[in-house]
Amino acid sequence: MEVSILDVKNLIFIDSNQYLDLYRMVNAKSLLAPLRERRDYIFVTSQIVNEVQRRKVSVLQEFFVNETKKLNRSNILVPCHLLSDSDAELKSTVEQLSELREKIESTGKEYKALIHDALEQVSQSKDEISRVLANIFSRAVEASAGELERARVRKERGGPPGKRADPLGDQLSWEQILSQCQAKPKLWIITRDSDFATKHDGELFLNAALYDDLVRLYESPPEVFCFGNIPDGFKHFAQKTGIAVQLPTPAENETIKKEQDSLPPLDWLTNYDDGGWAALQATYSAAIRNANLFRDATLSEPVWTGQGGAADVIPVSEASDDDKKGV
Repeated sequence: MEVSILDVKNLIFIDSNQYLDLYRMVNAKSLLAPLRERRDYIFVTSQIVNEVQRRKVSVLQEFFVNETKKLNRSNILVPCHLLSDSDAELKSTVEQLSELREKIESTGKEYKALIHDALEQVSQSKDEISRVLANIFSRAVEASAGELERARVRKERGGPPGKRADPLGDQLSWEQILSQCQAKPKLWIITRDSDFATKHDGELFLNAALYDDLVRLYESPPEVFCFGNIPDGFKHFAQKTGIAVQLPTPAENETIKKEQDSLPPLDWLTNYDDGGWAALQATYSAAIRNANLFRDATLSEPVWTGQGGAADVIPVSEASDDDKKGV
């Protein structure tokens, strides 16, 4: 029987990057059962759903691009003059290398077909991960007008979570978490996002400003637990609540955690509308191409050539300190 998120007393929040990581993890399948089992306790915002749906295909495509590079590196070449002087052995070695290259080429074609099929499945949400997440995402909660306004104020003041250059995202999810937590004595946050927590020696420590939000909410020290992966978070949830969770074996857990730790971080523009950025870049590049500034050694003023005049060029300014840091 389905339980409403309003009726449960313990809340699990999983950020969008954790869901996206499932699409680029070889051992993600063993995490699907616990996600299915404990969906009643998982709080999902519409913002999280939108983020995952918007990015899951590109995240998987990037994973395949990196894996394809490994395959291409297997196309080994060996200078013949470094091989045996024996004509028979040399001929045999060259034939083996030729066969190896043919196998690599054949495997590459099969892998490309697999990539096409996988991307199509994920694009249409027909893959197993998307089907399991659809069960969880169907319970996504829309933000209220009050939560939206508080998130805007939080962003304007530079309050965590979320980055200054991003649109409203993490700020909105956090405001919704605060609303939901009012009647929830325990909160688990599963994230690899430094906006939420700082990692040290394998442990995560909640951002102090976010902790203060919970203190003000509860008017007492809150019970909040941060984990960088689903296995550890769900295991701790079971220990603290007594609610059993079907987890992978300890050996599988370690494999999953090591694999996720080895993944490169998702880019810092996770919530950014990259279509708008691409348009800005295109406009900038076109202006530079059309402007084509050069200075003649005999002239005191720059001479402009091309379709545009000096006024048409976007000036290149020195990056601010924040821009250099990627803030």
